[in-house]
Amino acid sequence: MARRWLFLLTLLFVGLHAPSARAYPWLIKHGFAQCGSCHVDPMGGETLRGMGRAMGESLLPMDWGQEAPSSAGLLLFGVPEPESVYVGGSLRGMLLTNLETASTRAFPMQADLMAGFDVGPITIAGSLGVSRASRRYEHASKARVLGNVEDEGVLLVSRNYWLGYHLNDAWMVRAGRLNLPFGLRIPEHTMWVRQETVTDRESDQQHGASVVYAAGRWRGELMLSLGNFQRPNDSLRERGYSGYLEYLVDLDLALGVSSMVLVAQRELNVDSGRVVRQAHGLTARYVLAQPLVLLAEADLLSTTGANLGYTGMATLDYEPLRGLHFSITGEVLDHGKRDGDSAWLGHGELHPRAWLTADWFFAPHMELRTDFVVRSGERGELLQVQLHMYL
Repeated sequence: MARRWLFLLTLLFVGLHAPSARAYPWLIKHGFAQCGSCHVDPMGGETLRGMGRAMGESLLPMDWGQEAPSSAGLLLFGVPEPESVYVGGSLRGMLLTNLETASTRAFPMQADLMAGFDVGPITIAGSLGVSRASRRYEHASKARVLGNVEDEGVLLVSRNYWLGYHLNDAWMVRAGRLNLPFGLRIPEHTMWVRQETVTDRESDQQHGASVVYAAGRWRGELMLSLGNFQRPNDSLRERGYSGYLEYLVDLDLALGVSSMVLVAQRELNVDSGRVVRQAHGLTARYVLAQPLVLLAEADLLSTTGANLGYTGMATLDYEPLRGLHFSITGEVLDHGKRDGDSAWLGHGELHPRAWLTADWFFAPHMELRTDFVVRSGERGELLQVQLHMYL
């Protein structure tokens, strides 16, 4: 227990003395701490507003000498959207190679269309896409609308859709299938802080209602979860709450706190009665220098039938030229040893992992990313290459 708390305190200390983050969380280095001015979702991610398109072209892609913003940042590189209507999309493909076994797979990660619009104080937003099914309602299958999961064919998926009402400029209430407010909203859905807290944006949204506050130095959301109704088994649905609150200490430092308690009637793998899953954590986004940002998160994990666990990550992102990012990430995981089992890597014993990343936004709407993932106790390092086009 002492070692776990020492790890959490050390990670937080590192996070407070390193660089910044964005939605892409590293955008804090450009003075963007709030998300709702650029995104339809006030907590960040998914569909862009007009300002998000302008800033995305001015700050995100490599500067080839052209003036920005221009029409290149608009929908389909030049289509103006009607006032108060926001349309977008994401097409992401992956080439994955295990360097020890030399096995290689190529597959689509995401093929979604997204939209939102405002009618007075009301905002409506949602997404619709296609994805390959995975067995047992894992990954994108959790967002299934139509299609057979068992044959691992093509599914129609909807990851999020919601209706929001703006009480005023600072407060909004909303309901629908929402991203769970917890931790850093990063795109790396396989990082343990997102995977082990089951809060990634790829498929882990749940149905429920929330209240959002974003004004001044504060940004946060508290959600009542009713479970994922796009999964067929009600006993597996988790009900409870999830919340995130972030405070902008200074223009280059934002600190956050997360909390989640969810209850299901049984686990996916074994029917051993009610399961309570908890996660509670801290986040930091800090700009060390204009090209250098650090994102950090540390979470305690608690699940019925296991000892207390933890996970955490720290990413140092360096942008030597606009649009070209090099980063190094260290992450650790310990689920907690299950009752009656011996300790092993990641289950009662510390499991480390490292990522070396080159991320190139080589043109408006275009991203090429390469990750080298060094894994301890697993067979073979991974080389991941992603090509991402977004509308």
